[in-house]
Amino acid sequence: MFKKFLIFISLLFICSCRHPFLYEINTRPWLYELSIKYERSIVRLTDIPLQEFDELAKNGVDIVWMMGVWKLGNYGLEFDKKLDYSEWLPNWTEEDVIGSPYAVYEYTCNPDIGTDNDLMWLKAILNSKGMKLMLDFVPNHSAVDAPQAKSNPDMYIRAPEGIKDENRYTEGGLAYGANENHFTWKDVLQWNYWNKDTIEFMKNNIIKIMSFADAIRCDVAYQEINDVFGRTWPEELEKYGYTKPEEEFWTYAIKAAKKLNPNIIFLAEAYKDEYNEILIKLGFDYAYNRNILKKLMSSKDDFVEYIKDKQGSFWKDKANFVENHDELRAVHNMGDNYKKAKAAGTIAATIGGMIFMNHGQWIGKKNMLDVHLRRGQDEPVNYEIKSHYQRLNQIIKNKTFRSDNFYYAGVIDGERKDDFIAYIREDEESHYLVVVNFSENEGCANVPIYNLKGRRYTLVYDLLNDVEYIKTYDIVKNQGLKVCLKAWESQIFKYNY
Repeated sequence: MFKKFLIFISLLFICSCRHPFLYEINTRPWLYELSIKYERSIVRLTDIPLQEFDELAKNGVDIVWMMGVWKLGNYGLEFDKKLDYSEWLPNWTEEDVIGSPYAVYEYTCNPDIGTDNDLMWLKAILNSKGMKLMLDFVPNHSAVDAPQAKSNPDMYIRAPEGIKDENRYTEGGLAYGANENHFTWKDVLQWNYWNKDTIEFMKNNIIKIMSFADAIRCDVAYQEINDVFGRTWPEELEKYGYTKPEEEFWTYAIKAAKKLNPNIIFLAEAYKDEYNEILIKLGFDYAYNRNILKKLMSSKDDFVEYIKDKQGSFWKDKANFVENHDELRAVHNMGDNYKKAKAAGTIAATIGGMIFMNHGQWIGKKNMLDVHLRRGQDEPVNYEIKSHYQRLNQIIKNKTFRSDNFYYAGVIDGERKDDFIAYIREDEESHYLVVVNFSENEGCANVPIYNLKGRRYTLVYDLLNDVEYIKTYDIVKNQGLKVCLKAWESQIFKYNY
């Protein structure tokens, strides 16, 4: 009866917007943070005050990614306790070490935060407030002490007979998890995706996760592409007689998942455009788009070169971010410049595709939270950034910012025209012009609006600053809208209303 109720609630309330707003939360550190905030012990999912979910919904969040909910092995925790976290948390103690959320023992709720029923409760609560729950799937590797390591070691990559390499294999000959460059994670073991048993087992894990989640984020998803996997482990696969499967794992698994729930959303973590394109073709709905962060870190010109010839459909499967748990914080990446980080965050949130933000981004945190720890460094709230996101998050609720429509506007003239980034987001009902001065110089530029309507006068409304302007139609149409901005400042104009 309880499960039937949860399904009913899900169908009633789940958001149906075109492109969702995803908000990542590192679960156990969030619980620790809430314990301090409410001055009481909050360790289980069901302890979370409901007003916290109300606040997320108020900010327009569609999907809450609760990162790090699965059961972990003791091996990984003991391994992590031997590492040094002083770079990320100078005053860390052993009690702060909670284990990597990506060394999964099995896909059941971590007993430190609750039970499987508590995960179902969490999903039902989010669904009742119009939001979805995203959970992780870690396809590439498992905890070193996962049950299958003993019961079915053939499901893992094994060292060729007679080969010993303590940096690559365990004493028992199972390979540590690694990526295509053989960056090795010695707290996990590498699944073998050319083994039929592994393929079936991992597909079933996805089906299991679907019973708890509306969306699934797939860690290092590119590693399971057959050609990538084959290039990563050629000797090991050949020595044991494995051959490349005829079908890609992701095609098989996602097809099976979507047959059960056509609305399930799959997000792929990948960092190369060629891999992103492959993963989308294999069935993923969205893939990480690190280009937004990378280009904005590089220069305004690099970013403009990247976006200027893009059609709206280009953004339809992109998940755009300026920070997440794997990245250094946006403030840090933008040279400890809070204003620049605010400008970069505005662009990532308004350019199209999935909007992807990280817990702490809204208040201007600049120190990364290591995933092995229950807490990060104490930092004061940056109220300028907090105020900005409070306004921005309300603006991007509009369905226009969830569409695929995108038009690069550029600039016509002005003493600082080379410092400005401008583009239009529109649909049949609404029209918005986003203008960002992505520089340390204050100045003005004339921005064209190709579809401006009006007669003698036209109205433009600055949403971020709540100011309406009356402009002479002919001047704006022929010379562009004159926009004057301080360093790193943004404006979002509504027009033709």
